[in-house]
Amino acid sequence: MPADMEVDRAPATDENTSHTDPSPNPTTPAFKTTVSHQPFYYFAITLAASAPAPAIDAAQYHAYIALVLRQWLGAVGGAVPVDVLHYAYPQATVRVPFDRRQAVWQAVTVTPFRLLGSDATASFR
Repeated sequence: MPADMEVDRAPATDENTSHTDPSPNPTTPAFKTTVSHQPFYYFAITLAASAPAPAIDAAQYHAYIALVLRQWLGAVGGAVPVDVLHYAYPQATVRVPFDRRQAVWQAVTVTPFRLLGSDATASFR
């Protein structure tokens, strides 16, 4: 354990007396904490168009997310698995790998794109 970390310790007790010794026992921790790695990160994103555009389905929404990832992050970014868990036009809840969350968020919030079958440009927020 690094020297600069503080750990709460349980007070030591003396077996011959019934009172609690005020000095902490350095070998018995008061609690144990486990930090686990999160496999996924969840985003709530909204599609914002510059002009009125026809509603799109969940598959098209996913395709636009993949398009934005390829534009911003290249071929490797386009391969990031993105799951659309809940969709109600124009909003969706998506799941991405935890270690790619920052790159995905940057891509979807920065990169505008043109909607198919429309002259409107759009972006995610």
